[in-house]
Amino acid sequence: MYRDSELRALKRRAWRQNGVVMLAVLVVLFVIINAVGLVAGNAFYQEFCIRHTRFGIERLQPLQKVLNEGIHSGRWQAVSLESRLGYRLEGTYLPNPKPTNNTVIFVHGIAGTRLVGLWYVPMYWKAGYNVLVYDSRASGDSGGSSVTWGFYERYDLDQWVDWVEQHNPGGIIGVHGMSMGAATALLHAEMNEATHRVRFYIADSAYADLETLLIQQIDATVRLHNPAWVKLLLWYASLAANWQAGFRFQDVSPVHAVQTVTTPVLYLHGGADALVPPAMCEQLYAATKGDKEKRIFPNVPHAMSYFNHQDEYRQRVLNFVANHSER
Repeated sequence: MYRDSELRALKRRAWRQNGVVMLAVLVVLFVIINAVGLVAGNAFYQEFCIRHTRFGIERLQPLQKVLNEGIHSGRWQAVSLESRLGYRLEGTYLPNPKPTNNTVIFVHGIAGTRLVGLWYVPMYWKAGYNVLVYDSRASGDSGGSSVTWGFYERYDLDQWVDWVEQHNPGGIIGVHGMSMGAATALLHAEMNEATHRVRFYIADSAYADLETLLIQQIDATVRLHNPAWVKLLLWYASLAANWQAGFRFQDVSPVHAVQTVTTPVLYLHGGADALVPPAMCEQLYAATKGDKEKRIFPNVPHAMSYFNHQDEYRQRVLNFVANHSER
């Protein structure tokens, strides 16, 4: 009997020891897996929201000369604001040669600057509008630690609306956004519902939901066709974004924002857009509550509709603006 009791005690001790070892192994594995995930997630966040934001801007240098000449001649006005989020925002105001209080604010996309907006100025001058172009946060000459893909950019856009209202009291304000700028415009449109300070929005090549877009693009790039691991990577990357910049990828969802928007929106998109699928334009259009129009240009890559179908693009924008410029 004594030996049986002793044997059972030894077995219980062995089980406890094995349990402690297994628990320790699981804890170590948990720590290692999460450490690897956090490192990978932070690397993705750094690349996606910081390092990539000024990639390839040297292509815009010819436009820089045009901008400098306009400012030095006194025809255009350099504008600088202090963002409520704690950094400087730099922009340029291009008044219409024919005096008017109506103004369009142009919002560029990722790895762009206010220089991109110069291509669109003649179109809006023809429509009887001044144009304000600016560098979004962490882009061009503006400050800010990282791009947030529209999450914080919408609040900066709202400050530019403040500036336009003060500079041109009583005028009509429109917003034209390109790619990330279009997503920013749509997120701002939700804010605009309380005041209707912006009369219309032009959204060219906007994504409907940032997290969905990232899952699609990463999965298509590596071609594993298993988005589960991509979601895990984005979960860690979103943790890094939330820790360092205070936003999460899943919080950037223009398709959710436009469900309450009644301000008129013109959606423009390329039918061969491999970066932001045309289906996202369809989703945004279907979800928009108010007055809306849509044009998907066939065989056009991302954000190139203006250049590949310039005459039609201009005419559609001019017609839309004219229809929504009446008081």
